[in-house]
Amino acid sequence: RVDQLKYDVQHLQTALRNFQHRRYLREQQERQREELLARTFTTNDSDTTIPIDETLQFNESLQSAHRGMDELIGSGTNILQGLRDQRVTLKGTHKKILDVANMLG
Repeated sequence: RVDQLKYDVQHLQTALRNFQHRRYLREQQERQREELLARTFTTNDSDTTIPIDETLQFNESLQSAHRGMDELIGSGTNILQGLRDQRVTLKGTHKKILDVANMLG
């Protein structure tokens, strides 16, 4: 009988806590609803402007960096081509020197 009473007390306490929690949530929702209904809405502040000038400057800076990299790559390509041409010239010169050395022999 005592165990049954303990179980009943725990069950009633749980039910009371659930009821109090639901009541608290309902009251909170009602307060929030009243706050929204009582609130006066105004137009947006002037902070909603888009900083286009900064974006344009950033874009121009990126394009400038892109052009600089293209020029750097082009310059590197020209340097490599020059080195290849020098290698061909030096190979030809080396071959001619060997031919002259063989003729003098």
